[in-house]
Amino acid sequence: MEKDRGVYKVPVTVNGVPMKFILDTGASLISISATEAEFMFKQGAITDTDIIGQSKFQDANGDISPGDVIRLKSVQIGDRVLENVTANVVRSTKAPLLLGQSALSQFGKISVDYRRNIVTFD
Repeated sequence: MEKDRGVYKVPVTVNGVPMKFILDTGASLISISATEAEFMFKQGAITDTDIIGQSKFQDANGDISPGDVIRLKSVQIGDRVLENVTANVVRSTKAPLLLGQSALSQFGKISVDYRRNIVTFD
């Protein structure tokens, strides 16, 4: 985990693509922007069959935005791999990558050591 402009980011590999997500226990789903989704689609990391549907998502400011719901084949955090994880694609190019509850809730316990910048998933 590393601190970047006041937020903590965790290295995560999604469908084989390495990314850095903000650890967000308040987000219900993993969230990615349209920019990352388009890149992953062009690379073949996301296909049409991964799109589940559409929904509206509320951000931390209370704003509601339309987006797509997708299924991620694999989400790797450290040596742990989660499969078939639900995520949303926010139709904003500036939306941050959020590591939300659709992944975090699959772990029994999450510990954050801010002094050593380590997050542990049990």
